[in-house]
Amino acid sequence: MHFRLALPADTPAIAALHAASWAIAYDHILRADWLAQDMAADRLRVWTERFAVPDPTMRVLLAEDHDGLAGFVCIFLAADPHWGSHVDNLHVRPGRKGLGLGRRLLGAAARLALNEAPGAGIDLHVFAANTAARGFYARMGGVEGPLEKEIAPDGSRQAYCRVWWLDPTLLLEPA
Repeated sequence: MHFRLALPADTPAIAALHAASWAIAYDHILRADWLAQDMAADRLRVWTERFAVPDPTMRVLLAEDHDGLAGFVCIFLAADPHWGSHVDNLHVRPGRKGLGLGRRLLGAAARLALNEAPGAGIDLHVFAANTAARGFYARMGGVEGPLEKEIAPDGSRQAYCRVWWLDPTLLLEPA
């Protein structure tokens, strides 16, 4: 497995993996018609815009194997004075889930935050109905906050919770 920072040329692969991940993880959360008809174009638009005018605090780390993009994590460093750096996306290629890649990517995001924006925690948002991801984050030592509501990309209103790590070193792999 090779890890590297993403380049604008990686946009199509990132968007495709993002859509493939959501198609499975959100099939019971987001509208089926949106997932089938609009999601791929929506994710491509989002990632194209992000790389066209990049936020200087954004880092997108890719994990690649012999089959191409295996996973990625997007983090915004020092995004909030209280919560710290914000993990905006963490996705692993279907078929590679459960093999430790998500843990490695989250650990790599923590390392970026500790190196480039030290002294604060890391947070992320997860849909309340995404019980698999919530379980993963709990096993990683994340502390869940109360449920809140937001408008999801498909236009539906969804409950989500913040997951927070006050100490990002909890996410680092043992030496």
